[in-house]
Amino acid sequence: MAARIVSENRKARFDIAIEQTFEAGLSLTGDEIKAIRAGRAQLTGAYVKPWNGSMVLHGLHLSTAKQPDRTRSLLLSKKEIAEIDMLLRRKGVAAVALDIHFRGSWAKVSIGVGPGRKAQDKRALIKERDLEREARRG
Repeated sequence: MAARIVSENRKARFDIAIEQTFEAGLSLTGDEIKAIRAGRAQLTGAYVKPWNGSMVLHGLHLSTAKQPDRTRSLLLSKKEIAEIDMLLRRKGVAAVALDIHFRGSWAKVSIGVGPGRKAQDKRALIKERDLEREARRG
């Protein structure tokens, strides 16, 4: 079954060199899932942090929800939590939300983990994209 993407954090793939991705369930209330189904979710600036032996999502904004910017628990296995925690212990590594999608009727979030890109890396990436675009044009 294909996943239906509701909201995407396009800036995350530009700011962070994603090395590994994970898929996690979200612990949501009724009005929050309604906002996601209606497409009123904003992931810009959303990141993942370990907290009390679990992972939480900060910065997910759901308009029309009673508490639009609260932290939300992520539903991951203990093995996945330990793996993400180990990756985050390296210097300069961050975990960000890449997209929110539905797998069946369940809302899921894709998490990307990797080091942040420096300004010169971003410039090189932009130049590479421009060259590819020019090559496709002819």
